[in-house]
Order: sequence, then structure tokens, then C-alpha cells
Amino acid sequence: MRYMARTAALAQYPISRGLEVIRALGFDGVEICLENPDLHPDSLDEALARQIDERAAALGLAPTSVSYHVDYIYDDALLEQSLKAIALTPVFGTRTFVFGGVTRRTGDETEWQRMVARTRRLERAAETAGVTLAQEFEPGFVVGSTADLLRLFAEIPSPALAANSDLGHAFLCDPDPLEAIRQVGDRIIQCHIENMRAGVHAHLLPQEGDMDLAAYLGTLAEVGFDGGLVLDLYGVDLETVARPALEYLRERTPR
Repeated sequence: MRYMARTAALAQYPISRGLEVIRALGFDGVEICLENPDLHPDSLDEALARQIDERAAALGLAPTSVSYHVDYIYDDALLEQSLKAIALTPVFGTRTFVFGGVTRRTGDETEWQRMVARTRRLERAAETAGVTLAQEFEPGFVVGSTADLLRLFAEIPSPALAANSDLGHAFLCDPDPLEAIRQVGDRIIQCHIENMRAGVHAHLLPQEGDMDLAAYLGTLAEVGFDGGLVLDLYGVDLETVARPALEYLRERTPR
């Protein structure tokens, strides 16, 4: 397992400088977040994507994924931006595109089927580009649990659709999060990792909160996961907290 950083955690820096900081902090790779101001899909093109790939490679940072978490379900412009981002993902040097969705508005079958139809458009674009989509569920979203994720997989049975498993979200949303990891199994191609307190959707440092992260990491190893574990923190100074967080995680990672 390899530990990654999200560029969104260093969005105060231009992307090139952000990559340098991520490498200096001791991360193995990077999730390229298109929410960064200088990477927005409206201005993104192949030349910029290739430049970022080359810079990451020169630093020894293998890009593990490109991510863009926006409301592609109800917002037509954001759907088009997502389709563009999927097409450009291989230019960044990766074949994984992480996406989410939106908070439930109605929670009914009509909304679910709208989400499925929109996700099928992403899936077709991913197949064309040779990209795998990694769906991340969140509390209160249209896809808001492992049960929802498995239903989506059943309705869109495509090898281009997989999971970005946010371990804290599973802790909050699934009755048995370790069993949920087993249910998704080899369709987990990337993870977000943090800690959380029971019933509270707030991303905490790995050494805080109520989750036994060693048990989660052990279950990931049990299902054969050997991909990127992306530290997913908000509202903290990554440059201050990264090294002790990585030390804590690496001490608990199965060998």
C-alpha cells in the first residue's frame, strides 16, 4: 500500500509547487484534484495535463488518480466538465478518475434513475478513454452507502466502474464497515483515509477519532488491496500534520 496526498490540501500553492511540497512531506504519490484553482476543467487542456504529469514523474510522484467532486447529476455544465476531465485523465499519467455526486434532494426512485443515467454517460466516456471511474459515496448523497454503491454496480455492470472507498464514510454510513470492504472487494481501486468520531462527518487526523484504522488496513489487505491510500484532511495545515500522520499510518499498515 502506498500513501498519497490530495493537491486540494495545498490549493494555496500553484500546482507545481504543491507537488514539490507533497514530495518533501514523504508521500508516495498524488491525487490530482481539479478543484484546484489552476486546474479547473474550463481552462484545463492537454498541454497543462502533460506538464503536470512530467513534473510529478520528475519528483518521483506517481499520480494515482485525477478527481473532480461535483454535482454532475443535476448540473449540465458540471456534467460536461466531468466528461472533459475523464477524457484528459490519461494525459496526467493515470487511468483512475475519482468522482462523487450530490446530496439527495428527493431520495426517491426518480432521482436514483437520473443519477444512473448521468453516471452511464460518465461510464461511456471512461470506456472510450480507457479510464476506470472510482465512485466515492458520502453521507446523505444519492449514492450514500456501500449498499447504494453495490446497487449502482449492478445497474451499470461495467469494468470501467469501480470504487474509491473513503474509510471514514464507510464508518459513518455502513452498519458493518469492515464487512462492507469485503463486499466491495477487488473493485476498490483507491481509498481515502482519515479518522472520524462516531456519527460526526468531520475528517480527523488518523491518530484521532473512534476508528481502529489498523483493522481497516488489515481488511483492505485481506481483500487484496494494494493501491493508493490518500490522506483526506480538511481545515488543517498539511505541512504541519503530514509527517506524524504518515508515521502513525505506516506503523499500522500490514506488511
